[in-house]
Amino acid sequence: MILRDFLTPLNDLEELCNQFDLDMRILQEIRTTRYLRGRSPVLKLGNINLAWEYAQSPADHHRFINMLRVSPEVFDVILSFIHDNPVFHNNSNNPQAPVQTQLAVMLYRLGRYGNGASLEDVARTAGISEGSVENYTNHCIDAIEDLHNIFVRPLTREEKEIEKKWMDEHLGFQGSWRDGWIMYDGTIVVLYSRPGLHGDAYYTRKGNYGLNLQVSTAEITLGNVFMPVYRSAMLHPIYALWITLME
Repeated sequence: MILRDFLTPLNDLEELCNQFDLDMRILQEIRTTRYLRGRSPVLKLGNINLAWEYAQSPADHHRFINMLRVSPEVFDVILSFIHDNPVFHNNSNNPQAPVQTQLAVMLYRLGRYGNGASLEDVARTAGISEGSVENYTNHCIDAIEDLHNIFVRPLTREEKEIEKKWMDEHLGFQGSWRDGWIMYDGTIVVLYSRPGLHGDAYYTRKGNYGLNLQVSTAEITLGNVFMPVYRSAMLHPIYALWITLME
C-alpha cells in the first residue's frame, strides 16, 4: 500500500478518504482471517463416546477398559478428584470440553503405543483436533499432579513400625537392618569390557558387564531426631547379594 501510494499518489481528497477506508477494511479482514487461502474443514467423526455406552453394562466393561485402560469405577473416582480443578475453567465465552471427555482422551492417549499413539490417530478417534489432544492431556496431568500431597506423604513413626513388623513376621528378616527404611538401592556401573578373570560372573541381566553399586540407608536416633546414614560400596554382583542376605 505504501509503495502504491508512493508510485500513484491520489490528489483528490474524497478519493484519498475512500482509498484509506478500503485499506483499513482490507487490513482488518487480513487480521481476522486465519487462513488467507482458505481450506475445507477437517472431518471429525470420533468414537470416544462409545466408552460411555460400554460403561452402562457390566458385560461391556472389558471394552471400556480396553479403550481407557481403567474400569468405569476407577474412572469415576479420578473424575471426582479432578473435576473442580481450576485448570478446567476459564473466562472465555467458549467453555472447555466436559472434564470427563478430557480425561477420557488423556487415558486413551496414554494407553496407546507405537503408531497408535500419534496425535493424528488419537485426534481422529476422539473426533477433535491434534491441539485439543495436547491441551486435554496437559489439563488432566496438571490436575492429577495437584493431588500429590493428598496421596503422597512421609510415613509416621507408627506407620513405619507396622511395616517393619510385617517384614519380621512374613519374611523373617530381623537384625540391625530393621531400623533402615527403604534400605538398599543400587545401579549397575558398566565396565568397558569383559573382565579377564571370571568374566562371565560380571554379566548382568541388562546384557552388559558391570559392577553393582549399592547404597544403603539406616536411621539412627539422636534424642527425638532421626538422621539418615548413608554408605555405599562397589561390589561384585554375587558378593553384593551375599552381603545383603547376611545383614
